[in-house]
Amino acid sequence: MGERGRPALFNIPAHRSFSDALVAGLLARHGDDPVKLAQGMVLLPGNRAIRSISDAFVRKSGGGLLLPRLVALGDAELGEQVGGALDPLGEQDAIPPAVGPMQRQMILARLVQDVSPRPVDAGQALQLAGTLASVLDQMQVERLSVAALRDIQLSDALSAHWQRSLDLLTVLLDRWPQELKRLGCIDLAERRNRLFDRVAERWKESPPRHFVVAAGISTTAPAIAGLLRRIAAMPHGMVVFAGLDQNMDADAWEAIGPFDPDPVTGRIPAGHETHPQYGLKRLLDRMSATRDDVAQWRWGSEHDARAVRGRNISNAMLPPRLTTRWRDLKTADRSLAGVEALEVATPGEEAQAIAIALREALETAGKTAALVTPDRQLATRVSAHLKRWNIEADDSAGQPLSRLPPGTLLIAMAQAVAERFAPVTLLALLKHPLVMRGEDRLPWLERVRGLDLLLRGPR
Repeated sequence: MGERGRPALFNIPAHRSFSDALVAGLLARHGDDPVKLAQGMVLLPGNRAIRSISDAFVRKSGGGLLLPRLVALGDAELGEQVGGALDPLGEQDAIPPAVGPMQRQMILARLVQDVSPRPVDAGQALQLAGTLASVLDQMQVERLSVAALRDIQLSDALSAHWQRSLDLLTVLLDRWPQELKRLGCIDLAERRNRLFDRVAERWKESPPRHFVVAAGISTTAPAIAGLLRRIAAMPHGMVVFAGLDQNMDADAWEAIGPFDPDPVTGRIPAGHETHPQYGLKRLLDRMSATRDDVAQWRWGSEHDARAVRGRNISNAMLPPRLTTRWRDLKTADRSLAGVEALEVATPGEEAQAIAIALREALETAGKTAALVTPDRQLATRVSAHLKRWNIEADDSAGQPLSRLPPGTLLIAMAQAVAERFAPVTLLALLKHPLVMRGEDRLPWLERVRGLDLLLRGPR
């Protein structure tokens, strides 16, 4: 808890290296007591953040160090993977298990075929089931009921089509709870909500004796916002935001949204949900906090950029109705020195240009570079270009199991079984690099080639 009972809320500005600054602060606070540091808990948005924080601890420690417990709140298997981190065994009633994603999609596909007035083939049913599952997850994360769909105000041109879709959706969502009851399961999103609620309630009654830090979390889910609010109020709890814009003035901050309903029409104007600060603003609202409650994180690192860069980006991201301010900005507040824009014709040219820039950075002594993109195809293309120059990119997203040798072996085994060990799939399985590894590999391949010759035919 902060001074005078205020919640312990902090912000690491966008121009600072978040992982290095966070670790520097944790070591400054708790590094003198290795046991105390190891007993602490840091809640992070996902597994990538865990890897980044772990690497930062290694860089800062310079030797052996027992890390605090790092828990990914964005992990789809939360509860199963972290075990007793947030849900100790033997306390209160057990939360029902979550239904498997594939099992849920199969059941929803069957329900789609049952309630649809027109015949739906299996492929279409699976596709519709996947979309329906996404809608179901979003509604549960936001804690909205099916009744909220009926309250949507639409124009007359869309009302008839929407009503038909709503009737079908309502039947599906009304039957789905019956299927869950039969299985004795709940949805994964609902399980996560219950887990967060239980943790917040338990920490309210009995706060942990060790420190708990929630860092870099920006999701606006009500259950997570409630947990963060509880952490900020605990004696040894802290919530650390990443890149909250504290340079933006009050008018610009309020112009982002969300907005209150119009007093005359009752309509709620649409907020600028694509603005990079919208999610953090909404999260603060759901935590019953304001920007004034958030203090600056005073620790930094040698990887930080200049503070003026943050102000420039803040001005560049002004809400649309305030962009006229650009004409009155001082030169220092609108300078983006070192920032370049490149227009290319094709995705291939884009990947090649990025790869050349990365190679140029690596060939400069003392310089590092990173590609930050949500586009996995772009990242894959850039990595392929870098391999031509014998540069192995450290991809924090990892690689799909289906592209790794163990994954391809599992796929080959499944295909062989599905086709009853037909010649083509059987030979593909026998030739897999993980089958008969070691010194006997070459004789094994010779015998497989002999079998290949024997099985040659129309098949």
